[in-house]
This record gives sequence, C-alpha cells and structure tokens, in this order.
Amino acid sequence: MDIESFPLYDIEGDAQQRGRQYGRAAGDRIDLSLRTYRAAFERVGLSWERTRTLARRFMPMVEAFDAGMLREIEGVGEGAGVPAEDIVALNARSEMLYAFQQLEATEPPDGCTGVVVMPSAARDGKLIHAQNWDWRVESLELGVVLRIQPDEGPAMLTFAEAGTLARAGLNSAGIAVTGNFIKADNDGKQQGVPLALIRRGILQSTLYANALGVVCRSARSISNNMIITHAEGEAVSLETCPEQVFWQQPEGGILVHANHFKTPAALARVVDRSLETTPDSLYRDRRVTEALHNRRAAGLLTEQDVLDALQDRFGAPRAVCRSPSAGPGGASSATVATIVMDPAARKMRIAPAPFKAHRFTEYSL
Repeated sequence: MDIESFPLYDIEGDAQQRGRQYGRAAGDRIDLSLRTYRAAFERVGLSWERTRTLARRFMPMVEAFDAGMLREIEGVGEGAGVPAEDIVALNARSEMLYAFQQLEATEPPDGCTGVVVMPSAARDGKLIHAQNWDWRVESLELGVVLRIQPDEGPAMLTFAEAGTLARAGLNSAGIAVTGNFIKADNDGKQQGVPLALIRRGILQSTLYANALGVVCRSARSISNNMIITHAEGEAVSLETCPEQVFWQQPEGGILVHANHFKTPAALARVVDRSLETTPDSLYRDRRVTEALHNRRAAGLLTEQDVLDALQDRFGAPRAVCRSPSAGPGGASSATVATIVMDPAARKMRIAPAPFKAHRFTEYSL
C-alpha cells in the first residue's frame, strides 16, 4: 500500500453545512471506511443491523454532549448518501468494539506513542507535539485531513479516519490533542460519549481550561489517554477510564506516553488491562523517553530529534515504529502515520506508513 499523503478537505459554515460538505467531498473514503468497519464488526459477531441499533443508542448522548456534532454527523450521512447511524458507528467504533468486549481476540489494539517537547527544552523555543498512530494497516486508505472553519469558535485542523469528526489535531487558539489506547477492567460498563467526539470537543475549545474540562466532565465508555497541549507552553497527559481521570505533566521539558497507565494514582486504583494486548508499550515508552532525555542532556531538542525517537525499531515488528504484522485473528497492524504538530505556527506534518520512510506533507490553518 503506497500512500504518499492524506487528502485535505476544507469545510465551513454551520454544523449541517460542514457535514454535507465533508460527506460529499470524502464520499468514496467514507464508503471504504464503512466497508472496512462493517467487516470488522461482523468478524466479531456484530451484524450490521445490530451495529446500527447500537449506534442509534449513542445518538441521544451525542446530542446531549453537543447538539451541533449530531447535526454535523447527520450532514455527513446526507452528503455521503448513508444513514446517520452509519456515521455514528464510525465515530463510536472503539466504544462498540472494545466496550462490548468484542475486539480483543480478533483485532490489533489501537496503539500509539505520544510525545511533547516543551518550549523550554526546544531549540527554537516552540512546543512540539507528535505521535505515532498504530492501528489497522487498512486505515492508510481511510485517513483524511479536515480544515474546518465553523461559523463560531476556533478554526480546526484534524487528521481522522474518513467519516469521523476528529482524531489528532490543533486549532487556531493554539490547542492540540492526540489520543492513545489504554484499557481498564471497568471499560464497557456504562455508556459514554465517543472518543472521536471528545477530541473534537477539545478542538472546539478556545480556552485551554475548557479543553481539559471537556475530558474531565464527559461520560466515557472506555479508557483512553489524551495528551492536550497549548502553544504557549502547557501540556498534560490525561489517563481516563470510565469513572476517573488521572494526570501526568512533563518532566525536564519532556512528556511521553504509550499504551499503559503510568500515573501513581492510576496504578494504585485501576486494574490495568492494557498490557494484555500491548506489552510492548513498556519498552516503547521507556525507549522514547530515554532517547529524548539523552539528547536533551547534550543540548536543546529539535523536531528531528523527536522524529528520530519515533523511528526506533527495537523489538520489530512491535516497535515504536511498527512495521506491518499480523495480530490476533490475522488482522495486520502497523504505524499508520507519524504526526508532528507545531501549535504555535498552527500547522501539522503527517507521514503515512513511516515504517517505509518519512515522507511528510504539511497542512496548516
């Protein structure tokens, strides 16, 4: 699969207008997303009829969380020519698979290694926020970049799977977010807001405090780690499970998080099931942290230092930069993309399939 870049779609206007524009422009990729995840749901015993039923159950919660997001989802469905519940299913794919205890035996985990370098540790004095996103190899063909200009609120730039409202991204207020898989034993015991929409809520925030509050106040079905930064030099990693939020901040100007709980409070209170599927998280987290601190001891860090750390191949294929490999049930996973964001400049660079080479495309607001 030779993907040189992810397509960029500009959408603007009110929620329904934005959705229709997105659905029309990305219709082919949304169709591919639906076919890809329909097959994934069916492999674990969720018929498409059952999937749609579960998706409809999320719709009142989405509307209560942000009515505009539901209107946008409805617009995406209208533009792409599919029912709104199909788009909800894409946005809630993690909740419907992980939360219903369906995914572990047959699918690779949604991995990732996230990195922040604070301005005080960066050579050019600007915060660096980066991530390797590890997931299904097929997602290379699903990735899109949305440049969003809403009628109200900040402009947004987000990388996402086609049909979803956000994954990693930044906004015109200088706020950026990435998300990493983690799993606790109480996942799936309550209904919550889909992670894609929580991340979109973060990007819709003008104030950093409000962005953090979106995570802390939202009902969640499953665990997730979200790293939220601000261009002026703030960063926090929020380890969330359905009923609790734990936090970690940079040490020595560096923050790294892979796919297991790290905060002392979480380790004392949560039964961490992350390592059952991502035991490599232990050494990925340590190796990236050590590489950056070693380089920091020799001088201030550059974006290239971060990218070099994210190219680490120890333990291949289950490395920081993961080459394609079959997981449980035969599904293949890999590092789908390396994303590096400069929130101060309101730009991001994304390299698809970085296990081959770093071929970046730059996107900006």
